[in-house]
Amino acid sequence: MRFLVLWALLAAACLLIMTTVDYLIGEKAEFLNAWSVVERLVGRTPAAGDSVVYRALGAFGELVVVLVANSVIGAGLALLARLGIEKLSGS
Repeated sequence: MRFLVLWALLAAACLLIMTTVDYLIGEKAEFLNAWSVVERLVGRTPAAGDSVVYRALGAFGELVVVLVANSVIGAGLALLARLGIEKLSGS
């Protein structure tokens, strides 16, 4: 249970960081732009234009890719944290 909570928190943190970075760099995020996903969700046309993923998969596909990518990164970080905690505690 603790692992799932850690995974969810880290995945959310990754999503927040990715969205913030994409907002700050704007049009330079050409492959996948999480800020553009947010703009589409609120009904605005993204200022950065269409990403490569959007052109290939559409709005829903881009949303899924952003969520899956951040979930995978969050899971990886949670596993690393769990291994580190186990190493430190000697379990």
